[in-house]
Amino acid sequence: MNAALVAMLLATPEFPGVIQQQLGLAQPPPCTICHATNAGGPGTVVKPFGIYLQSRGLVPFDDASLRNALMADIAERHSSSGGLTDVDALRAGQDPNGVQGSNLVPTYGCSSAGSTVDLLTLYALGAWLLLRSRGSNLRGRQAAKRLRAQEYFRGKPWIS
Repeated sequence: MNAALVAMLLATPEFPGVIQQQLGLAQPPPCTICHATNAGGPGTVVKPFGIYLQSRGLVPFDDASLRNALMADIAERHSSSGGLTDVDALRAGQDPNGVQGSNLVPTYGCSSAGSTVDLLTLYALGAWLLLRSRGSNLRGRQAAKRLRAQEYFRGKPWIS
């Protein structure tokens, strides 16, 4: 099955509508206010607004937990962007994560170094593993030769 289709099936499609209804928005916000893509899905909440809502009890497929997290956001006047509060940004039709929040790039983990460095690292790791395995095979063959030689000469008198 296509990965995007699986992500869409596992997403919580009613959440944008709940946010629209709870905050009185003209239209539902895009899934990207919380998720990496509009497909949503588990493990894709990477935006500060979504992470904040999770810290306030939001769980997948639970509209009540979303409403409670939004109420906490309103009460705390939280701002994921450092500017407008999240709710004010949404009511203004803006991304609550701010300009840089709409295209977040992780600054940690495997994806932070860029593809060129990752490819170079992968090649270096592959070369190291290849040389290491060849070395261990060589040592193994040498040990087997010594063992066979020991078995051959065991019990035979030494000729001088």
